[in-house]
Amino acid sequence: MRRDLRRLADETFDVAVLGGGVYGLAAAWACALRGLSAAVVERGDFGAATSAGSLKLIHGGLRYLQHLDFARMRLSIRERRHMLRMAPHLVHPLPFLIPCYGHGIRGPEAMRAALLANDLISADRNRGLSDDAHRIPRGRMISAAECRRRLPGVPERGLTGAAIFWDAQMYSSERLTLAFGLSAAEQGAALANYAEAVGFDLRNGRIVAVRVRDRLGGADLALRARVVLNMTGPWSDITLARLHGAERDRSVRRSKGIQLIVRRLPCEIAYGIESRSERDKTARIPRGNRSYFATPWRGATIIGTTDTLFAGDPDAFGVTEEDIAGFLSAFDQAHPGAGLSRADVRFWCGGLRPLGDVDADPDHVQASNRPEIVDHARAGGPANLLTVVGVKYTVVRALAEQAAAWAVARLGRGDVRPRTTERRLVGGDVEDVRALVHGLEREFGLPAETAERLGRCHGSATPRLVRSMLSDPMLAAPLAPQTDIRRGEVVHACREEAAVRLADVVFRRTELGALGHPGRAALEAAAAAAATELGWDAARAAREVEEVEAAFRPAGNTEATA
Repeated sequence: MRRDLRRLADETFDVAVLGGGVYGLAAAWACALRGLSAAVVERGDFGAATSAGSLKLIHGGLRYLQHLDFARMRLSIRERRHMLRMAPHLVHPLPFLIPCYGHGIRGPEAMRAALLANDLISADRNRGLSDDAHRIPRGRMISAAECRRRLPGVPERGLTGAAIFWDAQMYSSERLTLAFGLSAAEQGAALANYAEAVGFDLRNGRIVAVRVRDRLGGADLALRARVVLNMTGPWSDITLARLHGAERDRSVRRSKGIQLIVRRLPCEIAYGIESRSERDKTARIPRGNRSYFATPWRGATIIGTTDTLFAGDPDAFGVTEEDIAGFLSAFDQAHPGAGLSRADVRFWCGGLRPLGDVDADPDHVQASNRPEIVDHARAGGPANLLTVVGVKYTVVRALAEQAAAWAVARLGRGDVRPRTTERRLVGGDVEDVRALVHGLEREFGLPAETAERLGRCHGSATPRLVRSMLSDPMLAAPLAPQTDIRRGEVVHACREEAAVRLADVVFRRTELGALGHPGRAALEAAAAAAATELGWDAARAAREVEEVEAAFRPAGNTEATA
């Protein structure tokens, strides 16, 4: 995958996709698989904004039983199955524990009925999944005693048991997002990060070109396309305002959600715990307050997620020290036995989603569970423009197919059949991930930790990457003593995956920053490797390191990282 602005300027594409988050990249892949020429422009790096604020879960929709929304539940179950099939190296089953209290709607009897209903509704949940390690088991109930053993510190007043059900988790949501982009590029799509849509050329009620600014070099170009997909997420309103020329008010109203990566909590599986104050106002069968989730991940635990009102410029979004303190306090009220403090927080992430209840208390808003899809021809706008604002990572493939089907219909050509149901993402051609990892250990002599990480991140593409690294001792060496990330991974990110900034490498191509600050020495070594590939001088490399250092501090905090 190369950042090729000349191709964007020289060709006329069937589809221009504005926004290189997971929704935009998936839509480009779906369009390319149907025989359409597609281009993607992203104002930052691919997946650097809303897509980066993920709890790293692929939900089967069990909680939609409370909403009596069986259609959305079936959609989630189907899409979870597709994710497990398309990217088996990056998506794997994950057990969840939900404590039960009393003998009413929150009790074990109600949960047993919910698990039975879930098993029946998801009877085909493992269809096409040949690897037993990727099959979703049936749910089951456990006793209160076993719940206390599995979840130390669980609130015990009225505890009558617990339910265990299975969902799925992403090993790396950043690599999964990138896999959609790599797959789109493999099918011929042109992708450019740091390329912002700043205006439109209209003729006879249609967009004929998108004016794009290179945010690295400063040059402008005209991206010509027959149809346009606006998939800029929280920036969608701002993007649409540019149809009318002058820059308008950049304020949007969205739900702000954050997640914290904290020290490993003692529960060996994921669990849900009820908030003490926030209610799920959309549930048809209210079981109690909304839940926070704690999921074990890579030797740490991710807790999420919040819903608060955000009203302002999405460029100003950030996770502040106040956000972190507020969420820790709320989680501590829900699960005081976890004993979390600020010192336990390794890192954080977050994003903006459409609002469900726009009149809610700003401290307890409700994010929408439904995407926003607007065919602008029906609203008196351009005849060849579609806006899609997604809400869930789980259903990205399905929304991408809807966007591709719209493009095919508008163009009156292309393959009308959805193709993503038949294909795997780049790296996904592996039936047994455990066998792949063990093969890397045997064939290349990799340490178990390195083989696991590389195999999970790159899947079937790993052997080629490892051979490239082992061809040069410098490429095979770790960046610094305290990290397992190799110099060759940085080089690969710059050469093959369109990484053009150090932040791209640290946060979205490698795992260097996945669990928090990796140490100054590792950052400087990564910058030196990137500088050789990208032609940076010493001053530019130093600036890149400082910008990454700033990303490890809460928004508004200017103190140096220890």
